[in-house]
Amino acid sequence: MKPNCEICKSLVADTKRLLVTDHWVVTVAQDQGYLGRCYVTLRKHRQHLHELSVEEWNDLASVINQLENAITVSLGATLFNWACMMNNAYQVETPVPHIHWHVRPRYSSPATFKGDTYLDNDFGHHYDRNHRNFVSQSTISEITAKINSAL
Repeated sequence: MKPNCEICKSLVADTKRLLVTDHWVVTVAQDQGYLGRCYVTLRKHRQHLHELSVEEWNDLASVINQLENAITVSLGATLFNWACMMNNAYQVETPVPHIHWHVRPRYSSPATFKGDTYLDNDFGHHYDRNHRNFVSQSTISEITAKINSAL
């Protein structure tokens, strides 16, 4: 853990984990503009993808398989956008990037969860950075439980 890394701090504090492996932690994002949106975060502080070990890459492949399957089965996702950009880390004077992935499930038709409809109007195109929907903690817990039921 790196003391000045916000992501390292959040890994210690976050109790809303969807999946934990030897090398990765999956959490459901507060922003559910794309239903089932998650973060897949390396448990060890590393700044660059080329620093990942073969074991970490293999473990990530297993996480991808489990997560995509579970979200497809439980929420009906059509495809997934994965992004490892870490741009926000460089918006401060002393950047401290930490490897993590943004996972955005995409839906070819409207998805419904707990009576709410989630629309993906840009399906088949790059995701919309402004397509946001911050949901309550109880909704996060329900989404986590729904995905967990398929893990």
